[in-house]
Amino acid sequence: MSAWNSAVAQMPIAVAVAHRDPLVQAGLQATLMSEQDFAVSILSTGSFSLRAPADVVVADYETALELFSSLPPQAPGQSARTANVMVVSHRDRETEIRTALDLGVRGYLLLGCAVEEMICCVRALSRGQLHLDRSAAQRVAESLGRQALTQRENDVLRRIAEGHVNKVIANDLGITVGTVKAHVKAILAKLDARTRTEAAAVARRRGLTGAAA
Repeated sequence: MSAWNSAVAQMPIAVAVAHRDPLVQAGLQATLMSEQDFAVSILSTGSFSLRAPADVVVADYETALELFSSLPPQAPGQSARTANVMVVSHRDRETEIRTALDLGVRGYLLLGCAVEEMICCVRALSRGQLHLDRSAAQRVAESLGRQALTQRENDVLRRIAEGHVNKVIANDLGITVGTVKAHVKAILAKLDARTRTEAAAVARRRGLTGAAA
C-alpha cells in the first residue's frame, strides 16, 4: 500500500451528534467515541448544519428534517458536499420513515437497536451507502406494494378517523354524499379494511392521519 493510500485508510470517520434528547446524545457520544476510527463531535443547537465538517451526522427525527429544510437552494449544475444523515428515533411509522428518506436521510435506526447496528450504520453511511435497521426496512418494504391514497381520499380518511359521518364529510369537503361513499369504498380496498373503524385504526398505525397510534 502506498503512503498516500495508507494515510487515506487511516483517516478517521468524522461523526457529529445532533440529538435533542440529552440522555440519548450522551449514550451516542460514548458509544461512538469507543471506536478508534471515529472522530466524534457534538453539534449544539444553532450550529446544526449539513455543511458541518462531518462525514456522518447522527440526529433525532426532528433535527434531521430541520437540517434538510435549512439547506439553501442550489443553482443548476452546482453541488455542495453535505454530510450523510442518520436518524436515531422512536418514530416508527412508515410515513415518517418514508418522509425522512425522501428528504435525503441515508440511515434510519429505531431506539432500542443493537449497538453493533449503530456502528455498522455509521460505517455504511461514511461509504455513501444506505442503511436501515430491520424494523425500519420492514416498514418501508411493506409500503411499497400498497396503492397510495389520493389527496381527496386522504381528506376523507382523516375525517373518518375523526368520527364524522358521510353527510358531514360531504358538507365539509363540498362534495356529494355519493362521492364520499365512493371514496370510502376505495379507501377500504386500499387499506385492506372491512369497516370504517378498521380503516381509521390502520391509518393511525401507519401514520396516514397525522395522529399517534
